Amino acid sequence: MKKLYSLLTVVLLSTAAFAQQGKYVDRVINGNCEGPETQCFWVHEWRDGERFEGEARLIEDPTDPTNHVAVSHAQNPEDYPEGYDIQDWDCQFFVYVQEKINVGDEYRLTMRIRADKAANSQTQAHNTPGDYNHYQMCGEIPFTEEWQTIVKEGIISQQQVYGSEDPETSEKEMHTIAFNLYVLREVNNYYFDDIKLEIKPAEPPKPLDNWFDMVFNGDLSTDDVTSFTGRDGNSGSYNEDGSWGSVDTPARIVEIDGVRAMNVTSIAEMPLREDGTAADLTDWQTQFFVTIPHVLKLNQQYHFKMDYKADQEATVQTQIHRNPGDYLFYQMLGDLTFTPEWQTFETEGTITSDQSGGYTIAFNCNVLKDVNNYYFKNIVFEVNDADVLDNERTLGSEDIVLPVPEPDADPAVATIDMTPAVNILGMDFDELISGNHMRVMGVDGFLKESISPVFMGATINENGQSDPEGFIILEIDGESKDNQAIFNISNFGTEPVADGQSINSGVAFVSKAGWYYVYNVTFVNAAGFEGIDEVNANANFNGRIYDLTGREVKNPTKGIYIINGKKYIQK
Repeated sequence: MKKLYSLLTVVLLSTAAFAQQGKYVDRVINGNCEGPETQCFWVHEWRDGERFEGEARLIEDPTDPTNHVAVSHAQNPEDYPEGYDIQDWDCQFFVYVQEKINVGDEYRLTMRIRADKAANSQTQAHNTPGDYNHYQMCGEIPFTEEWQTIVKEGIISQQQVYGSEDPETSEKEMHTIAFNLYVLREVNNYYFDDIKLEIKPAEPPKPLDNWFDMVFNGDLSTDDVTSFTGRDGNSGSYNEDGSWGSVDTPARIVEIDGVRAMNVTSIAEMPLREDGTAADLTDWQTQFFVTIPHVLKLNQQYHFKMDYKADQEATVQTQIHRNPGDYLFYQMLGDLTFTPEWQTFETEGTITSDQSGGYTIAFNCNVLKDVNNYYFKNIVFEVNDADVLDNERTLGSEDIVLPVPEPDADPAVATIDMTPAVNILGMDFDELISGNHMRVMGVDGFLKESISPVFMGATINENGQSDPEGFIILEIDGESKDNQAIFNISNFGTEPVADGQSINSGVAFVSKAGWYYVYNVTFVNAAGFEGIDEVNANANFNGRIYDLTGREVKNPTKGIYIINGKKYIQK
């Protein structure tokens, strides 16, 4: 299936073709809850009218008697002692691991969860269970009455390890993720199963290779604003509890001083509630966000640049967030002074432990507390090219199947509609296929060197990797036109690709700015290429007729042919 990638969705695109860097190690013992070990699962709850703090119970799954799960019980609020101040953390579940988790480590928490009643929960970072470090860990997690699998990923911050203490003198460590389960304030049972807490130790920063701009369309040469989000001061409405609910939208492009720029508008006072009162006006009531598809890590270098102005002079604060509005730390680029004249702001820096794990710069534009328009253009947010993964460069991907002929036979042919690649990369088709814009999979991901598929082509081995000694030769015919790429595939080996065998590879077409459109290629025996209707149906053949080797046929006779990715029988 074709996938078009949005830069605002930073659960980043991954395929089998992309190489993993480093290794995650699961540190949870008995994560499937089928053995007797419970040292990694703790609870704080009330049992028989008394506060209990200790290892969790493993019970039979109420929905499946062949399965076992960990459980945490929230009691009826009426059963608490008279005058007791009930808190969200009066029912807690903890995932504890023996090895300490360090600042800059990457984590991935995976588990199945459900509850007897739908309810929300909060997550915190603790040292040991109950030894609180920081209130933010994985965000809020909703439980439902049906089993669901959650996956939470991130980078461990300084606050999650040391809390508010000085790292130089603190004796704190981090071993635990805590779930605060008493948000609902009702009797409930919360169930946990198939629990993994995988840790990948922080890697030292790589030497600076080249800068890679992670902002897409920062010069606003097109209308694509997937890297940018805006929040006007009065956008939103009051919630039932009287709090203000802001609304973030794709950034607004306006014409100002004869150029295109992005704009947000601040306000002087909050709208009134129905009772005539108003919420407090905050510095972040109006915000502008720049989001990149790359999670920033401890000690990583960055370079930021933009042009900016406002209708009247005002101070703007900058913060680091995860997604827009998901606050991480209050300092990123420092404070900026906007004036009615265009200015250029430029800075370089190194990501601190507090900023590690973020990927959005937030500009707080309501410090002035007055109506004002803020404008942004020519935005560049660069990181070390050596730190950027293939999937973080990928704007879109597509699965295709290509036939491999017998050794020494004529090349097999398949025609692929490259319109999606041309459009998303913003490049001319002829230049894309004839220039050095194609990269092929290597051992550790796509090669850095780009080649021309028309004038050079690629040589691929039995593992689907670029290899001068490989036997598959992949080229694009120079007669290709109208976004229809004619792929020629030759077999310079001594054996055919066996029936039922497939060779998986990856081919990336690269824009001038370094962004990828990826073809996840499956090579099969040309004689079995009739499977195209199942695995290559997303290639658009525009009504052309092909035989089972992928050759275009002008006047078909009796036989099986392929039209628009489907098999038809000509009688």
